[in-house]
Amino acid sequence: MIKVLYSEVQIAQQVRLLAERVDEYYAPLVSESQPLIVLPVLKGALMFGADLSRQLRVPLYFEFLRASSYRAGTTSGALHLDIPQMGQFAGRHLLVVEDIIDTGKTVSRILEALGECAPASIEVCTLLDKPARRTVAVEPTFCGFTIKDRFVIGYGMDLAERYRELPYVGELCTS
Repeated sequence: MIKVLYSEVQIAQQVRLLAERVDEYYAPLVSESQPLIVLPVLKGALMFGADLSRQLRVPLYFEFLRASSYRAGTTSGALHLDIPQMGQFAGRHLLVVEDIIDTGKTVSRILEALGECAPASIEVCTLLDKPARRTVAVEPTFCGFTIKDRFVIGYGMDLAERYRELPYVGELCTS
């Protein structure tokens, strides 16, 4: 049994609002010759990153990051990070797109690694923010929803690689 926390309609509305804010922020900073580099964090942010990018009006370029720490469980483990072609990020504006910020450890490590490339800027856009579990001081620049401490699935987020395909964000109910 799954309890829907954010419906497909609610998510679409929030993604449109986030895209407007991102466009407003980056319009004076990027151009056709120097587009925004959008970096969805795979696999969880794939759907959010795709939907967000279709709403953006600023010039953009995609690169994908891979970060994983949950494996088959619901608690975070050792972080594995893969950032390809980091040399292209020097002097560029980067937007890391996350599905959820929980402890902050993953996004903090990503920001640290990307910072070594000397980008013009690095900002974070997350669909969900869970500040109750934060152990590292990191705040997203753009946030869709702030949630309580619960394990969520759907809209790209999974439990042991299941439920990513759900068009909504939900919580598994045990009873």
